[in-house]
Amino acid sequence: MARISMLLAGFAAAFIAAGAAAQTTTSEDLVVTGNRTVREMAQDYAGAVAVAPGSADQYARWNRRLCPRVAGLPAADAQTLIDHIAMRAHEFGIEVEPTGCSANFVIIFTADSDAVARQIVDSRRDLLGYYNDDDLVTDGREGLERFASTPRPVRWWHVARTTTADGQQLGNSGSRVGRSTADAQAAQQSGDLGGGAAMVGNGYSGVEAVRSNGTRTRRAIRQDLSFALMIVDSRRIAGLPPQAVADYLAMATLVQLDPQADLSAFPTVLNLFSDPQAGRAAPTGMTEWDIAYLHGLYDAQREAPSARAQRNDIAGRISRSMERASR
Repeated sequence: MARISMLLAGFAAAFIAAGAAAQTTTSEDLVVTGNRTVREMAQDYAGAVAVAPGSADQYARWNRRLCPRVAGLPAADAQTLIDHIAMRAHEFGIEVEPTGCSANFVIIFTADSDAVARQIVDSRRDLLGYYNDDDLVTDGREGLERFASTPRPVRWWHVARTTTADGQQLGNSGSRVGRSTADAQAAQQSGDLGGGAAMVGNGYSGVEAVRSNGTRTRRAIRQDLSFALMIVDSRRIAGLPPQAVADYLAMATLVQLDPQADLSAFPTVLNLFSDPQAGRAAPTGMTEWDIAYLHGLYDAQREAPSARAQRNDIAGRISRSMERASR
């Protein structure tokens, strides 16, 4: 990490100054064209924002406390950013652990994000779920290569873990040699969790397996985010509103965002780095649509039978929220 540098001093000072306004949520008017309904737009938005890796066919979210680390910023500025993310996370039921916890989320600020991303991917593939061990689910090796090689102001990488519906591990690696995430999912969907001596909970064996969630409306597994890495290029974010950058980072923390998504049709902080659009001001923070999406993701059924079912659930929650806001 010797290549990591501090964020530009001007931005750091501005970020601190913006701290007092951290709880402001911005909103923009959404121009509805043709006969598209709010529900249809919510469906499109919910379908575009996040990634649901095909091997999992479910959207992942944090289930436990976040433990963030920020590198490349002065300590005071890093704490300000952590506090902002903690405030946002708290809105959706996720808490941030105090200093001294084991980090599961790392943000690196650097003046050369391209080199740092490549260095990390080449040297710490184990940390990034490259080998797909122990029921880890990511956006795949092609996605990891895009993370390393695509220049961006902010880039992120999420690692999720497939667990049982109540959050228990499917079994430790020592007792499940050779079983991939896809194998585990196929087994649970068929009701075969290893026979009469199934692996249960945290690795106990010799216990009869019982299917308690055998319905078409839910699965016996879910996807829990277990680690996230974010790399911020200090040169590419220079001059942007600090509040908007902080909210952008908070959004990328809480959601396994699709870095290739086109969200230009929606008022969202995720358009922060898009080309300027005629007649639309640059986002200054999370919008009502962003907040509604996050509530939808964190309130929707986690053990949904498919990512499509989750999207429908999230879209319904977004449209209801938008309709209430317009009254």
